[in-house]
Formats: sequence, C-alpha cells, structure tokens
Amino acid sequence: MPLQQGSCGTNDRLATGMLKRLYDWTMAKAASKNATTWLAGVSFAESSFFPIPPDLLLVPMVLANRQAAWRIAGICTLASVVGGIAGYMIGYFLYEAIGRAVIDFYHLNDQFEVLRQKFIDYGAEILIIKGMTPIPYKLLTITAGVAKLDLWV
Repeated sequence: MPLQQGSCGTNDRLATGMLKRLYDWTMAKAASKNATTWLAGVSFAESSFFPIPPDLLLVPMVLANRQAAWRIAGICTLASVVGGIAGYMIGYFLYEAIGRAVIDFYHLNDQFEVLRQKFIDYGAEILIIKGMTPIPYKLLTITAGVAKLDLWV
C-alpha cells in the first residue's frame, strides 16, 4: 500500500528543523571566540552523558584554522579522556544515583548488562576493539566503572 500524501510531512519537517537548528548552533559555536571552550565542553560531556559527538565542532574548527589542527585535536582528545574518566567515576561511585539514569535514558539496559559481564572477563580487549565499533563511548565508560575495571587499563 503506497504512503498517503503528507503522511510523513510533519515528522520530516520536525527532523529537518531540528537538524537545521543543530547545524546553525554548531557553526555558531565553531566560529565563536570561545570555540575551543565549547569543543572541550562538548567532548567532555559526550564521553559520559551527552548525545552529540564533538566532531560536529572539531571538523569546522580545523577547516577554518588548519595551522591549529593539532592543538584543536589535542584539546578535544584531552577533554574526551577527562570525560571518559568522569563516566568511569559515575559507574564506579554513582551508578545507582546517576549512571542507571543515563543508561535508562538511552534505553541501553540490555546492552549494558551483557557488556558489564564482558567487561569483567575481557575489559582491556573490549576497550581496544571499541574504537572500531559504533558502541557509544558513554556506555563503555560507565560500564567500566560499574565492573570496577582497573582505571589504568
């Protein structure tokens, strides 16, 4: 049965409008004098709870200032590592108070339990392989904390 005319129009307009606002926000932050602060904040937050990846700021910032690419990427990386440690701490110390809410918000409960057990068994290997998968980083950081994985791993 073919779709009726306009059956998806409202959802399409909402999605398009949301993406346009995200694009406009991202470009404004990437062009602002506080761009590196915004990049560090988004990179930190994405590692433990925020759904938007820092790449959306990183790419336009690097394209606008290629001479500073390594410095900009370094800021993004450092903030991501610190955010990952914060996610680990949420899992380790605050799972019941905060971590469970983050996992519930993203509907990752089933994945979390499977991953928690795998972390107990294969923590270091999972972290190495994760870089090549679409598994959300925040899921890994919180799960590593809950599983009490050695932080230095």
